[in-house]
Amino acid sequence: MEILRDPKHYMPGKPALDAIRAQIDAYNSERPGIFVHAQHRAWIFLGVFGVAAAIAVVIVLENFRESRAIGLLVAAILIVGYRLWEYAWKPARDHQMALRHRLFPVIFGFLDNFSYSHGRAPAFLDDVRQMKLIRYGSSENDDMISGTHQGLAFDLLETTLVTGSGKRREVVFRGLIFRFNLDWEFPGLIVVAKRGNWLQRYVAEMFRTGAKPILSGNRRLDQTHEFHSDNPKAAMPVITGPLTSALIWLGDEWRDGEVRIAIRGRECILLLPSKRDWFALPDIQEDVFYGRDVEPMIREMVVLLAVAHLMHRIGKTS
Repeated sequence: MEILRDPKHYMPGKPALDAIRAQIDAYNSERPGIFVHAQHRAWIFLGVFGVAAAIAVVIVLENFRESRAIGLLVAAILIVGYRLWEYAWKPARDHQMALRHRLFPVIFGFLDNFSYSHGRAPAFLDDVRQMKLIRYGSSENDDMISGTHQGLAFDLLETTLVTGSGKRREVVFRGLIFRFNLDWEFPGLIVVAKRGNWLQRYVAEMFRTGAKPILSGNRRLDQTHEFHSDNPKAAMPVITGPLTSALIWLGDEWRDGEVRIAIRGRECILLLPSKRDWFALPDIQEDVFYGRDVEPMIREMVVLLAVAHLMHRIGKTS
């Protein structure tokens, strides 16, 4: 764990750094042409579509006076126009995504069994719902990184969880979901979150009626958090010992919002709210630079791994 405090240890060596810079240089040399091409496509597509939309508006106004028909036409124009704009810029997005697929395995070369995907809904999102860590209807998924580090196999997903749609759409979580397996197995379920809101509404359903929160013995945490389990006897030594220490550390280090934790069997899920885009690269209008855009990703991954290892150690010390 000490080595996780020194991100320099994880920086690429000279061969990897040369490979990274070569990929960045190739991307930057192709980027202006791809950007201009996508820009021209967008204006051509929208220009042609604008003429077609104007003709459609004239036809509708001449033949239909109902406000409903006009409203449907306007909605159709906006939807089709947006889809055309997205399609026109697809080559630019593909160029950026190709760079990610080439760069990430190199810059995260300290991870074994590395894999990267974008926009995919992993199966463990169902576990988040089953454990009632948060109530949501759908997910909007960004980057997902999977791998193994010093025996810790993990999945890390950037996502936005929402309920409802349209005017009733509400973001209930934005940030990172960490999922990893523990070296031990807890005989049941433990859920930890701050007091109030969602926890009070769902604890009865989760643990049946009459369930009381478990006290950690730390006055500070017991005033702000609730600990619940369907196996209180087995959960007590975990909660009063290593889990309490982990929460104190997370409270000091993670200031972006309410951290939620669930342990079930050998599975641990950690919800880390964040408004940042952790693995972002510049828009297609800008060049990519190693020091500004790539190196910070490595440092940030090391910070996230420190969080995961802290939670992973719970099983080793309980």
